[in-house]
Amino acid sequence: MKRLITFFALLFLILSFSQKKGSKFTVSYHKNIDTYFLAEILSADHRKVNKDFELFKIKNCSTYQPIVKRALEKYGHLKNSKIAYLTAKINDTLIQKYGIGNDAIMKPLLSYNEFPLKGWYDNYKFESNTLTKAQNEEVTSLIKSYIAELELFYNQEKIGGFFQENKAFYEGAIAEYSRQIPVNFTSAMEAFYGEGFRKYIVLISPMMMWPIDDNEGRGIGTDVKDKSGNKTIYEIASPFMRVEKQGQFGYDNQFQARFLTVHEFGHSFVNKEVYRHKERLEKFKDLFEKSNLKEIMTKTSGVADYQTCVVEHLVRLGEIQTAKIQNDDERAKKLEKYHLNNYFLFLPQLEEKIKEYDANRSRYKTFGDFVPELIKVFENSNIEYINKEIETIKKTR
Repeated sequence: MKRLITFFALLFLILSFSQKKGSKFTVSYHKNIDTYFLAEILSADHRKVNKDFELFKIKNCSTYQPIVKRALEKYGHLKNSKIAYLTAKINDTLIQKYGIGNDAIMKPLLSYNEFPLKGWYDNYKFESNTLTKAQNEEVTSLIKSYIAELELFYNQEKIGGFFQENKAFYEGAIAEYSRQIPVNFTSAMEAFYGEGFRKYIVLISPMMMWPIDDNEGRGIGTDVKDKSGNKTIYEIASPFMRVEKQGQFGYDNQFQARFLTVHEFGHSFVNKEVYRHKERLEKFKDLFEKSNLKEIMTKTSGVADYQTCVVEHLVRLGEIQTAKIQNDDERAKKLEKYHLNNYFLFLPQLEEKIKEYDANRSRYKTFGDFVPELIKVFENSNIEYINKEIETIKKTR
């Protein structure tokens, strides 16, 4: 155990020194992202899927998200505009035909040069291992056509002027979020996962609506490659605090900021490793669907399929291990309790299993090398155990 602690300490110190010299982490905002969420606000009346929820978000969030309120005041007359109809249509189509949400639009928005610049930063192609090649091509075409219309909307309605008018608020939100993040956490993540990325960027999105309850917001993770093939990974963050007075910007909650940031960045490390084992996960699919796990996780966490269930467990495992590497035991324990309370019931077994990875880093160079071992935790389970654990969690919530 001492040898393991020494290894992590040395690796973390090396990475920390490198990060202090030139930090790879920044907080910013992106005009493409908030222009999209403005269009989403305008589209609510025309939605066929989740219309009631979209209207509820506007009614609710506009009372404590200043940017949403100001956007409605300035652009509310455009609710029947072309971009409103197109935004409703693309979201309904993605859900109804392909089973995917608006998080799929984030990567292409960041692969396109930031408005008012034109053209694609990256040769974007939508890829999902749950869709056929033809379907992936259809989604790619659908999204590319939509972004061309979004750019036209940005220019015609002079949306850039809105961002300039609200520059002070965006800068305040960036500063507020930045204060919540632990120093050198990306070095700790790289130490745990055994790999790293070119940059780590949080994009605050005061325009993204998510009803705030118990200081919980929404984060969306994605990544974009540069022309050399290096990845920058992103977290797009809605506000998670109600703005109730001057000097507040919606991001003044340390636990939620740290949880969302490490969580969403974690997806770029984890997703690719889990998805390459899709066929092996078929055994767990049966357990997930025949036990009560699918029903309870869909209801409480929006996790409705077996692959996502595995991914979300492993991302949360990464959050906890990152906190431990940073010697932040309080954060680690709070995360363990928080996630178990939300029915991520395999976490205790995964935490025990990950000790094998930690003790054998010469064999397992990266987290991805060890994922097949972690999958055993899921496939070696049984319906009786899963249902029993669910009932136990229900009683302690």
